[in-house]
Amino acid sequence: DLRNNLAAVIDELDKRGLADRTRLAIGGHSYGAFSTVNAMVHTPFFKAGIAGDGAYNRTLTPIGFQTERRDLWEAPNVYLGMSPFLYANNLTGALLMYHNLGDQNVGTDPTNSIRLYHALNGLGKPTALYLYPLEDHGPVAKETLLDLWARWGAWLDKYVKNPQKPDPKKT
Repeated sequence: DLRNNLAAVIDELDKRGLADRTRLAIGGHSYGAFSTVNAMVHTPFFKAGIAGDGAYNRTLTPIGFQTERRDLWEAPNVYLGMSPFLYANNLTGALLMYHNLGDQNVGTDPTNSIRLYHALNGLGKPTALYLYPLEDHGPVAKETLLDLWARWGAWLDKYVKNPQKPDPKKT
């Protein structure tokens, strides 16, 4: 469903001339971050993604999440299937993550981003992670927001607006 729904939206945006389907990015915060990474590991549509304060390994929330009321032991396949961390090897595009170290949301412990970063980096995927020590679940400090906006702009410029062309000598 995820792939088909995104394809339909992208087709419509392309048909209306509202988007360049060869230069798409996706992003979100919290559940939107989870959705961003899920889209990037299950579809080929996005050149870049930005994800903040997300939960990427649902086994770290074993007693339920969002509207899932069954626990991990009742519905292990749901938890595994809904964990983009387990599909990190399929990531397409470049993923920029940020996480606030003071995040008090029980479902989005910073461990999620740190472990996903280590996995993607180990797999040779283009990724970066920025940690903000004095922020809770969602950035609020002016300095943090300015830093994030600068990093987001640079990331999108590098991977979406002006992507590097592959070196023909290395292919």
